[in-house]
Amino acid sequence: MNDLAIIGGGIIGCAAAALAAERGASVALFEASGLGAGASGRNLGSIQHPYDAALGGLHAASLAMYRELPGFELPAEPAGVLLLATDADGLSRHADALREVAPELRPELVAGAALRALEPTLAPDVAAVRIATGYPVPPHAALAAYAALAASRGAALHIGRAAEPWLEGDRCRGVRLADGATHAADAVLLAAGPWTPALLRPALAEPIRIRRTWGVTLQVVLPDPPRHVLEEEEIGGKDLGGSFRWSIPEAGHAVFSLATAAGRSALGSTFLVDEPDPAAVAPMLVERGARFVPAIARAEVLEPRRCARPQSADGRPFIGPIARVSGLAVCAGHGPWGISTGPAAARLAVDAVLGGADIPAALRADRFA
Repeated sequence: MNDLAIIGGGIIGCAAAALAAERGASVALFEASGLGAGASGRNLGSIQHPYDAALGGLHAASLAMYRELPGFELPAEPAGVLLLATDADGLSRHADALREVAPELRPELVAGAALRALEPTLAPDVAAVRIATGYPVPPHAALAAYAALAASRGAALHIGRAAEPWLEGDRCRGVRLADGATHAADAVLLAAGPWTPALLRPALAEPIRIRRTWGVTLQVVLPDPPRHVLEEEEIGGKDLGGSFRWSIPEAGHAVFSLATAAGRSALGSTFLVDEPDPAAVAPMLVERGARFVPAIARAEVLEPRRCARPQSADGRPFIGPIARVSGLAVCAGHGPWGISTGPAAARLAVDAVLGGADIPAALRADRFA
């Protein structure tokens, strides 16, 4: 029997395995396909502030954890993110609203010759808000480092072993594998990203509010890539109250984003309800990207990638115990911010499961109960 069984081998599950093992717990992690097979290994590759005060602490704590993670190199300083649009007045208002939410990001409107000097790759009619965040890293790098750390601390990583909670009444006894075998554990942590609701369904009268949004990114080669992480302004949207907070674009929509690490640029992003064919989506991403960075139209496309993001109803993760089932907890629903907030979210979950620590109300698993 293990102290903790974890379902899901993304950044959350691997970080949780490493952190629980550090506390002396015996840990078994179960991943149905491969480590980083979902959004964790196929993300844009930028660790950055999530534009939400409720998640800012998780992001800051995750940065500190990344700086101490063996085998992972976080850039010493952020490259900076440029939020792009053609409406300079609208961007100025967004900068003011963002300054209220996260003044540490030092949002600054840049346009015209000043923007061309800062980032000459941009189209001439584009303006930007520059914010002090954005650490480009190769996709999968952080996850691989946490998986190696977990294994070095004695966690057992069962790759290619699909698992679900093993429930008996209102108690979770461990996990049940696809072949029917059971694996006993004192507690189970569900960190299965967008597949979490289906795994929780037998335990909950109402499903947890996480839905899949499918993202497609392209790996492209640019001879002179931008120094900043670039995002179309809509990625950092605002709610009707005027406060700056990320909001998911409309289903079926695409917005431009670009991040470069280790000589490759990741071009995105899509927010699709149905699983897409990456090759069919690729021309749309290239066309959209070339609107902001003209050189993208001539770039070599190396690899299209597809992943499902776990998007929660309010854009914030669900963390902590499932009240109706003893021994079962969750850490999922991070949307596009898994790599940016995942290690600290995993630490919160582990502290709650192994030590009974409290979870902030805005992140609790039962906040919509």
